[in-house]
Amino acid sequence: MHTISNPIALFKAMNRLFPCLVLLCGCIGTACAQHGEVEVDLRHIDVGSPARGALQTRGDMFFPIALPFVDDFAWPSMAHEEGPVNLKRWEPSPVRRTMTLAYQPPTVGCATLDGLNASGDPYALTPVNPAGYADTLTSRRLLLGEGYTSGDSVALSFWYQSGGIANGADAGEDSLVVEFRTSVAEGDPWRWVWSTEGIDDDTLFHPEVIHIDAPEFFHNDFQFRFRSYGSLEGNVDTWHLDYVRVDEDAMTTAPEFEEVAFVTPPTSFLTYPWTAMPWPHFEVAPSVYTATSVPTLHRSFGSTSNSQEDIGLKVQRVDVLGNVNSYAPAAGAVVNNSVQGLFGTDYVDDLQIFTDLFNPALSDSFAVFHVSLWEDEVGAANLTTQIGVPDNDSLVHVQTFRDYYAYDDGTAEKAYALEGQGGELVVRFDIQQPDTLDGVWMHFTPFFDDAVGETFTLKIRGEDPDFPGLPGEALQAQFEVQEPDYFTGEHDGFVYYAFNAPIAVDGPVFVGFVQQGEERIHVGLDKNTDTNADHLWYKFPTSPWQQSAIQGSLMIRPVLRAGKELVTDVSELGLERPRAIHVYPNPGRHEMTLDLAKAMSVSVLDMSGRLLDVMGLLAEGRHVWQAPYAGVFVVRGVDENGGVHTQRWIAKP
Repeated sequence: MHTISNPIALFKAMNRLFPCLVLLCGCIGTACAQHGEVEVDLRHIDVGSPARGALQTRGDMFFPIALPFVDDFAWPSMAHEEGPVNLKRWEPSPVRRTMTLAYQPPTVGCATLDGLNASGDPYALTPVNPAGYADTLTSRRLLLGEGYTSGDSVALSFWYQSGGIANGADAGEDSLVVEFRTSVAEGDPWRWVWSTEGIDDDTLFHPEVIHIDAPEFFHNDFQFRFRSYGSLEGNVDTWHLDYVRVDEDAMTTAPEFEEVAFVTPPTSFLTYPWTAMPWPHFEVAPSVYTATSVPTLHRSFGSTSNSQEDIGLKVQRVDVLGNVNSYAPAAGAVVNNSVQGLFGTDYVDDLQIFTDLFNPALSDSFAVFHVSLWEDEVGAANLTTQIGVPDNDSLVHVQTFRDYYAYDDGTAEKAYALEGQGGELVVRFDIQQPDTLDGVWMHFTPFFDDAVGETFTLKIRGEDPDFPGLPGEALQAQFEVQEPDYFTGEHDGFVYYAFNAPIAVDGPVFVGFVQQGEERIHVGLDKNTDTNADHLWYKFPTSPWQQSAIQGSLMIRPVLRAGKELVTDVSELGLERPRAIHVYPNPGRHEMTLDLAKAMSVSVLDMSGRLLDVMGLLAEGRHVWQAPYAGVFVVRGVDENGGVHTQRWIAKP
C-alpha cells in the first residue's frame, strides 16, 4: 500500500479526479448541473473616452503624404490617439493599436482588427453567429501620381498573424483582405488585390509583399486598406498587422530591414509573482523583491547577424514634482549579445534601482517609476543610418508601488468565469508585512451583456492550518451584496469594493467572491503573466477546492493600509505586531529571510516533524536560510523564556 505523506500532494492527487466526475455528472442528466471554470473571449471592451474612431478630424491630418509610408505601430499613429499629426498614418477607424494581444510580433506594437466597433461593443449580436466585414483600416492618401511608374517597383509590404494570444480567425470561414484605391471617378474606387484565410491557432507572423503595378493606382489620392471578414460578436476572429510599409525598390519576398527592435515589453521588475506591491512592504527588503534578471524579447532583422554591445537602462521617479534623481547603471553593465532572430536580455546586479531613488520626505507609501530601455546600437547617434523605424528600439515600463498587491500587468486579453450557481473563486496573496486589509480592486469584463442584476458577495479567507497553501476559514463575514461594474469609463478599468470592516493580515490571505446566481460573472484575465496555477482556487457548494487549470493571472488586487493610515488599536483586530518570527518572501524560491523580534534558538523542520537544520542561537534581526529542496517547511524558535514560536514557509520549485 502506498501512502502520500505530503498533505498538499494528497489534496492535488484527489482533485485530479474531480473534473472528470463533474463532466460525467453533466452527461448523465439535467438533475446534476455541470460546474467548472471557463476562459472566454472578450465580447465588449470599455474603451473610455474618446471612443476609437470618434475623434473629430482635422484638415491637416489628411493631406497626402509622400513615400516612404512606414508604420510599425510602436508610436501613436491611429487617428484617435493623442500625439502629433505628423505621426498619424491612418484615417479614423475602430482599429486598435495593441501591445499584448499578438504573439511575438516583428516589433513591439500591432494594429488589431476584430469584431468590435468604435465604442468597444460588438458590431452585432443578432442573428445567431452574425458574420460579415468587421474592422477596416484605411491609410492616409499617398502621393503616387508624380514621379512613380510601374517600373519603380513600388510595393506594399506587411506582416500579419491570425489570433496570437487572442481569438484567431477560423480557417475556411474568415479572411483578411487588402484593397487598393484606384483613380476612377465614378463607382466604387476600391479594388481587391490580395486576401488570405484564417489560420487556426496561429503563432507565427507571415510576411507579404504586394506590388503596386497597375496604372490606375498611380495617382495622388492613392490609398490602401485592410478589411477583416469574420464574426461580428466582439474581440474574436482577430488579425494583427505589423511593420506596414509602402516604398519603391521593394523586395519580392519577405520585408527585411537591418534593424534591432523590441518585440514585447517586460511585465514587471519585481520578483515572481508580483507586478505591484505596497511600497512600505517593498522597502523592508528591496533586494528580496527586486528581480535580479528581467528577460526582454528582441528581434534582429535583416539577412545577417547583428550583435549588440549594450542595452541602455534608466530608472526615474515620476510621481512627484521637483528635483527627483534618476538612476542608470554603468556603461556596459547591461550586456546583450544578439544574433539574427529572437533573443533575450538579462538585467542583473541592479537590486537598488528603486530604493536609490526613493526619498521618504516626498512620500511614505506611494511611488511610481519609469524604467526606460533602449538599444544602444540603434540609439540617437545612429538614426541617420537607420533604414527602419527608430521608435521600436525603446520601451518605457511603468513600475508602480501603491497600496495593493498585483499579479496582472493591467491588461485583459481574455475573461475568466465560473459556470454554476454558488461558485466561489479566491486568489492567494502572501502579505509580506503585517498590515490591515481594507478592500479589493477588481476588473470585470463585459460579455454579451453587462449582466445587470447579477450579484456576488466578497469572500476573504485565511490559510487552512492543516493544509498549508489551501484556503481556510473566512476571516470576516461579508454581508453586503455587490454588483459587478463592467463599464468604468476607461480601458481595463478597475472597480474598488470595500470590506465591511478592516481585516488584520499577516502572511497568506485568499481574496475573491461568491457568485449568487447561475449567470457567469466575468473577471479580466491577463494572458501575459501566469500565476493562476499557483494562486487561484475555486469551488462550488458541493465540491472541494480546486486549483485553476487556466493559464494567466486573474485581475484582482487586495488593498491594504500600507502606511496611509495606522489602525489605532491593533489588538481589536486580533493581530499582534510584530510577530516573534516573520518569514518572507512567502512563498519563495530557494532562499528564506526571517526577521526575529528577539533572540532565540531556531531550527527548521519538514511537515512530518523531521528535523532538517539547526540554525542555533540567533540574535534579534534578519537572517537567511537556504532551502535544500522545494516544499513546505516549519521554522521553530525557542526564546530565552521557553516560549515557542513557529511559522510555515513554502519553497517553490
